[in-house]
Amino acid sequence: GKSIGNGFPLAMCVTTPEVAEAFADSSLHFNTFGGNAIACSAGLATLKAIEEDNLMENCRVVGDKFLRGFNTLREKYEFVGDCRGLGLFLAMEWWRTRRQNKALPLYHFSALHERIRDHGIFIGKGGLYGNCFRIQPPMCVSEADAEFVIATLDKVFGEYRDGVLDVESFNPNK
Repeated sequence: GKSIGNGFPLAMCVTTPEVAEAFADSSLHFNTFGGNAIACSAGLATLKAIEEDNLMENCRVVGDKFLRGFNTLREKYEFVGDCRGLGLFLAMEWWRTRRQNKALPLYHFSALHERIRDHGIFIGKGGLYGNCFRIQPPMCVSEADAEFVIATLDKVFGEYRDGVLDVESFNPNK
């Protein structure tokens, strides 16, 4: 994963001692650059920065701020479904309305996603029905950044609710 090396290609595996020992006693090899000194240095520097910059606590504090803001938006907009997450691993579902429990049409979702990107906010898409935003900012994200994202989402959601956002230009059947 990119995260463990702060962008440098590096992977990590967490397992039980029994599983690790089984691999140690076999000829199985499942990584490409295992033991690479540069990769190990990148990983160690990343772990050092996480500890020295208190980034785990920052994840908790800023993640809680994001989730509170997302739930406030959920109360305001009928099309915002479940908002969930832990730390900075967050998701927000989209529905036609929460009462209908039907996913927002994908082209509506694409219009919202693109409009949010117009504001310089890059978030992922996913979910079983393709109707979830995946919000996974870097560990150094600040409370001010979270406030900006929440305010921007509120603006874009208002544009969508009020019919100002041009969703039809994203309609593949048009």
